[in-house]
Amino acid sequence: MRLLSKNERRIVDLVYRNQGIARVDLAQAIDLTGASVTRLVSGLLDEKVLTETVQKEGDRKRGQPKKQLALQRERFCSAGFYILSESIEAVFINLTGEILAQRSIPWSNLSAAALIEVIGGTTAEFLANTKPKDQKFLGIGLGLPGNFGTARDQIKAHEVFPLLDGHAIQEALSRETDWDIYLENDGTAVALGEYLFGRHGVEYLFLLHIGYGLGGGAVLDGRPYRGAHGNACLPGALFPYDGHRPTLQDYEATLGLTGRRFRQQLAEGTLSAESEARADAWIARASTQIEQAVRLISGLFDPQLIVLGGALPTPIPERIALALNGRAIDGPSRGLTIPPVTASPLGDLNGPIGAASIPFFERFFPGSTALA
Repeated sequence: MRLLSKNERRIVDLVYRNQGIARVDLAQAIDLTGASVTRLVSGLLDEKVLTETVQKEGDRKRGQPKKQLALQRERFCSAGFYILSESIEAVFINLTGEILAQRSIPWSNLSAAALIEVIGGTTAEFLANTKPKDQKFLGIGLGLPGNFGTARDQIKAHEVFPLLDGHAIQEALSRETDWDIYLENDGTAVALGEYLFGRHGVEYLFLLHIGYGLGGGAVLDGRPYRGAHGNACLPGALFPYDGHRPTLQDYEATLGLTGRRFRQQLAEGTLSAESEARADAWIARASTQIEQAVRLISGLFDPQLIVLGGALPTPIPERIALALNGRAIDGPSRGLTIPPVTASPLGDLNGPIGAASIPFFERFFPGSTALA
């Protein structure tokens, strides 16, 4: 599939945001002539990115039937990989957000080369066993727990992942040519997933990523905000490293359980009273700390919604969000209010779904790195 032009991407974005739109309305919204819109739409129809259908009688006003443009969401798919200390979480999804396949691959001290090999093998399995013949595979998204060096030329991996540090990932990727692989900070990746598939109905959201650090990602007016080097939206500096922090590492150290083990015991009904008490205490402290981050995020980005995502077991961010929404939190400045806070509706798969969102943004939306 060819690369779309900037104006074609603008059209795709508008069709996506409006859940379908007529050509005449599209021309007004995009500020192009009708002839230009017709030409661009024709190209997208030929590429089978868009489809056009006549609006049903009961859904339109009197007069000529209005044709509606919509994305052919089921036709496009991608794979997403999200790195945890004990596993690689992978999903294969289409542009509707439907999960076509899912894998959890245990690992320990995995090198960058071995990681890329696992990604390649899992993707090949997805494509061989799951991909329908009429679907178009757009590539692989990889959400990385770390920051980027200047010009995104190297990874500053989190201390939990020393073998992924430096140029190792890029060097391993240079030897993998079967598919396009897109890298993103894990916080930004999850923010993209929330925008595409979280069904929040907002154009300005901030994703607070609670992982091995406290990171984040922002989608503002439908565009991911990355900053100069891909390292924007990191509120973790609010909480010194020599003390308790609202992170997965701190949570696991406090409970003496990994997130995976907590989920398992919770599902089995075998979580001890002591673990429950420790979780309660951690949630109370973490929600108080995150309240500071929420105030700062509100003042800096003015989002419509703050979403809690990342690697914590699903019930934990839900309880933190409930605690925060139950408080009268002061706004960041006079007359300003705090937006609602919600846990990711994508649950424990918000990480890999976010990673799988990266190829969709790179191929279809105007906020991609190449055209930002």
